[in-house]
Amino acid sequence: MEFILINENKMKVMLSVEDLEEFEIEADELDYANTDTKRMFWDILSRAKHSTGFDTDGQRVLVQLYPSRHGGCEMFVTKIGILTNADCTCDEGTEEEALFTEKITVRPRTERGRLSKKQLTAFGFEKLDFLLTVCKRLSHLGYNGESSAYIGDNNRFYLLLGESEQKGYTTTDKLSFICEFGSTENRENTKLYLGEHGRSICNSNAVSVLSKL
Repeated sequence: MEFILINENKMKVMLSVEDLEEFEIEADELDYANTDTKRMFWDILSRAKHSTGFDTDGQRVLVQLYPSRHGGCEMFVTKIGILTNADCTCDEGTEEEALFTEKITVRPRTERGRLSKKQLTAFGFEKLDFLLTVCKRLSHLGYNGESSAYIGDNNRFYLLLGESEQKGYTTTDKLSFICEFGSTENRENTKLYLGEHGRSICNSNAVSVLSKL
């Protein structure tokens, strides 16, 4: 098991086949509704805190999982906000359940860095310059689909894109460069987060508008 700190709010965990065997679970069985998966997550977060100082106590987190071809997986843990009293006293469960109130995203390894042509996509950026650069390149490529931009309370910038209307625009190929500047995000989880913890930079035509800045 290897812990890689990306920044103070995000950590990458590399899990081998042997690591998963230790937890008696397989990559394709990872689901937070599963008791064994819950046990694994809590154990990993505890080890991460001890090993790297990455502390999720009192935090709500988003977990993204990418099973590998060889049976292991990569797990990205992102702090997305403070765990409130309302979260802890909700009807559905305890603080343990509230910690992972955002749905856990599990994606096959082959999908990482590749995007479905019809899929609505979301991206996160650590710097405004990265967002602006991406918008300029998308505009240069002729992207004319839906687009909106936001800033979160975590000081990250977000770009939400929809399918382009231009014939021949291949989302899978032409959007892959964005991963050089930011990270792909689960769209629904991102929308939920921004609804509570985000501010709009540009509600529509963000690519066109921001490309001119």
